[in-house]
Amino acid sequence: MINLRQSENSRGARKLLLISLLTILFIAVFHYLSLKYSWYWTFKWLDIPVHILGGFWASLTALWVALKVGHIEKITDYKKRALLIMLGSVFIIGILWEIFELIFKITSLSNIGYWQDSLSDISNGVVGGFFAFLYFIKNKSAKNCLISKPENNLTLPIKK
Repeated sequence: MINLRQSENSRGARKLLLISLLTILFIAVFHYLSLKYSWYWTFKWLDIPVHILGGFWASLTALWVALKVGHIEKITDYKKRALLIMLGSVFIIGILWEIFELIFKITSLSNIGYWQDSLSDISNGVVGGFFAFLYFIKNKSAKNCLISKPENNLTLPIKK
């Protein structure tokens, strides 16, 4: 039997993954150019959209993984679960990014404004994550990707 709902599910999940991959590719190219041409130092605000995009990517990727492993399976509470996944992923990846910057001496705890900048970076990531959450909900990607019960699906017999 072909499950029409299942093919719809995989299209929705593929779309999430594609947008996630395109986002991280854009971030990587933009970050490379920003370092190469010193845009981060020329335009002090330029890291804000990069952190927003990073939060968008982290959240969308985490939501995709949650869909694939079946963590978001009930249509009744998928919004709450998606919100928790978004917040958790953005905070974890944001904090890990700040630790990465410290380890590789990109920044230092002794820098003036370090804590303010780090909190700003993480806050911008949450903003991006919230955009991913809204995208996820508004496009009903979750409903298109959710694993649903067989009795709710339209199935067609396949002749072999």
